[in-house]
Amino acid sequence: MCAEKVTIADELDIKDTAASHRKNRRFSAIDFLKTSAGLSVSERMQFIRTVSALIIALVAACAALYLARPVLIPITIAFVLSVMLAPASEWLRRRSVPGGFRALIVVMLSFGLFIGALYLVVRPGAAWIERLPDVIEEAQAKLTGVQQAVGKVQDVSEQVKEITDLGTVGESATLTVEGPALGDSLVASAQTIIVQIIFTAVLTYFFLASRQDFRKKLMLLRLDYSGMLQIGRLMRTIEDKVGAYMLTMLIINLGLGVTTAAAMWAIGMPSPLVWGGLAAGLNFVPYIGPFILTVLLGITGLVNFETAIGVAAAPSIYVALNFIESNFVTPTLIGVRLTISPLAVILNVSFWTWLWGPAGAIISIPVLVIFKTVCDNFESLKPVGLLIGDADTFRPRKRNLRTLNST
Repeated sequence: MCAEKVTIADELDIKDTAASHRKNRRFSAIDFLKTSAGLSVSERMQFIRTVSALIIALVAACAALYLARPVLIPITIAFVLSVMLAPASEWLRRRSVPGGFRALIVVMLSFGLFIGALYLVVRPGAAWIERLPDVIEEAQAKLTGVQQAVGKVQDVSEQVKEITDLGTVGESATLTVEGPALGDSLVASAQTIIVQIIFTAVLTYFFLASRQDFRKKLMLLRLDYSGMLQIGRLMRTIEDKVGAYMLTMLIINLGLGVTTAAAMWAIGMPSPLVWGGLAAGLNFVPYIGPFILTVLLGITGLVNFETAIGVAAAPSIYVALNFIESNFVTPTLIGVRLTISPLAVILNVSFWTWLWGPAGAIISIPVLVIFKTVCDNFESLKPVGLLIGDADTFRPRKRNLRTLNST
């Protein structure tokens, strides 16, 4: 009897323990919030609110950048140009040229060269645009021939041909109506571009003219002497290191443009100056720019050449030139001082292109280089600079590798 009582008591204890365990399981999520990472529930909720506020602020900042792009794009381009032209302004300062006058000289010379190069490219490009309907017609004819050879769309091609024969008058009328609309849009675009260039030139002048005063004001924001030195070193590093990097890339891209134009002229491609200008301009947008130009060269080669070798000649030559430039010329002239991860480049170019279009694609790399330089000069931001930079740049020394391997 006693054994039975003990057994029943044990069973009751087991049941109570199981019920208590089931009750506690209901609060396992709350207990996890209390104990995980050493934070209380209120601290966890505060963390969630902070992250949510950061996400909302990021979305609001992107929306503000997008809505204010007509004003922010010229300002950003002018700032980047002022950083790039700072070494030239500093060279004139050492020769006792006044601040406003040396900024005027640098801006006039740089924008004069830019407009001259743009004129050399745009003039034959306009003639090529006038040929665009003929080019499209020839491309359609060749593609139709290929499709007929394969034998997939013969019936559809015959029906399209019959409709085309019946609607010749309608098509000519449509072309007559669309021509002036295209011309008007081109004129409006040209006017907008001219206004933006003038506005950017004026902003660049003021950035260069007030460069020294702006540096002094930034230094005065830090009351301690070490902070002033840090700001001064940062400004000088951005001007020297980033300015030299951008000027070197400008020279490299101009060389690539001249070489591409000469190669296109040698193989008989129409408007070689246009292709040279596109090669120089699109090379400021790594990976994406050369890919776009390769596709355009392939389409134009399909129209202008009959053989497969002729069609593949233009894109193949450009790919070879771009390979030599990106793997031999650029690393030799620039080295690993500002090497950036390809993933960071692609993400940065994609973001700014999505936000600001072609202008964002052009300024994306200079902005990334400036941002990385700022990160490398502040201890709290050095991990961000490490993530942006290429792994080869931060390769440890052999002695450090031995130490790491021995531990």
